[in-house]
Amino acid sequence: MKTLVFIIFLFIFNSPAFSEGTSSLVADEHKDNEWIVSYITKNSIHASVNGQVTYGDGLHVRFVKGRCDVGNLLTFVYSYSKNPDLVNFKNKYVTTKFMGEKIIVKVLFTSPFLMGHRSTVDLGWMPKNDLKKYLTKDNVISMTYLDSEETKITEYFDVTQNNWDNVGLGDALEKASTMCKKL
Repeated sequence: MKTLVFIIFLFIFNSPAFSEGTSSLVADEHKDNEWIVSYITKNSIHASVNGQVTYGDGLHVRFVKGRCDVGNLLTFVYSYSKNPDLVNFKNKYVTTKFMGEKIIVKVLFTSPFLMGHRSTVDLGWMPKNDLKKYLTKDNVISMTYLDSEETKITEYFDVTQNNWDNVGLGDALEKASTMCKKL
């Protein structure tokens, strides 16, 4: 019995949640269509919200240790596309309409996921307070991927748009940034 308790003790205190000073940092319980602190690693804290069109394709703001007042805006795109080049769809710049403005974003990488592929998309870095203002200027955060001369996105992504709520955004960003400073 003592051996079992000792093994459990070692497992708990050697888990990622208890390493590198993150033992007091706890992610929030998931809430549909509301921003929360959702993901904690030894070097970053994520605030995020689920997608409205494609639920699992959340919008994240990642705060990285040492840069806790600047957030990296990320999202994901799940696709069933049968395009054989999809798995190699990485480090590509694609055109989008984000919050009513045409911007260029970077597909960091794409990997097999479930019955299709999941792409990670980087929208860039922005100071926390600017993110709060920018992402709350409309009632809904919206993004549509657009075909361009360089990339016909409809050959890669089945669903070319998503929306996210901004309920609780300010509080979640403040909490994530504060937690980041404790890493």
